[in-house]
Amino acid sequence: MKKEMEIIGLGLKELIAFRAVIEHGTFAKAAEKLHYAQSTVTSQIQRLEKELGFALFKRGWEAELTEAGRLYAAEADGLIRHWEYVRGLAAELGGEERGTLSFGVIEPVAENRLGDLLAAFRNEKPGIECSVTIDSSEHLARALHDGELQLALCGQPRSMGDAFFDPLYDEEIVFAVDKKHALAEKDSLALEDFYRYPLVTGGEQCLYHLRLEQVFATYATKPFSYTVSRLSSIPNAASALQGIGAVLTSTALPANMRYMPFALEDPKIPIGLLQNGKSRYRSPGLDTLTQLIRNAHKTSESRSSTTRISEV
Repeated sequence: MKKEMEIIGLGLKELIAFRAVIEHGTFAKAAEKLHYAQSTVTSQIQRLEKELGFALFKRGWEAELTEAGRLYAAEADGLIRHWEYVRGLAAELGGEERGTLSFGVIEPVAENRLGDLLAAFRNEKPGIECSVTIDSSEHLARALHDGELQLALCGQPRSMGDAFFDPLYDEEIVFAVDKKHALAEKDSLALEDFYRYPLVTGGEQCLYHLRLEQVFATYATKPFSYTVSRLSSIPNAASALQGIGAVLTSTALPANMRYMPFALEDPKIPIGLLQNGKSRYRSPGLDTLTQLIRNAHKTSESRSSTTRISEV
């Protein structure tokens, strides 16, 4: 309990100001980032130093940490997370939980599930604002590691760091062409087709783009390709280029496009929850969001099973 009281005595704003000065290098840049006057940040650091009983920075133009400051900096993120955890519990006990929850999703999730997820979360936690980042799995993993996100729904990144990945479902790499394309008359694609027509794929940080690179790396030459960072734009680009679009099963195809089978050795991309493995403190709001995502997956899985049964 002593540690909790010390954190409450310091205040969250002082801790956040301390972290901002470290991240941005000067008091002026930290103040700009936090939308404060520089004198406000200086006062917050001084209050923090007075409470702690030692100097955090060597005074000067550049905010250089003292030896004690370096040791304390290693604990700052944990203290902030602990504060948010305690504040969340207090809000839960006192009534409506408030604050902001930052999480990330990949584009297929944003296109197909984000609206329903936000609506369900608002119904459970109307006092919590959400800040949603839509990006590739690799970029979301980096943002989670840097403390910019509390959770991500994405593919498993190549570098996990301190995070852990809990798979929920699989996306699958598929191919599509314009219905007027010469290939549309075929039953399936052949390897040589990828060398006769341009291949349109997602951005270089997309996990399925990396998977395709591995597939074609076993051949002497790679297909001529275009990369489009927004997956939903790939079908139209492939149609205009009279090429082959590489998309995911959840990507909505326009009426003029059709799927074309091609036997990839492993077309599946696991999608799941990426969370910080070092964080000991989780707000009730974050737990609610996590459970809503799991429930939505179970519902989708049940509907998919029903559809498959009805098709048999």
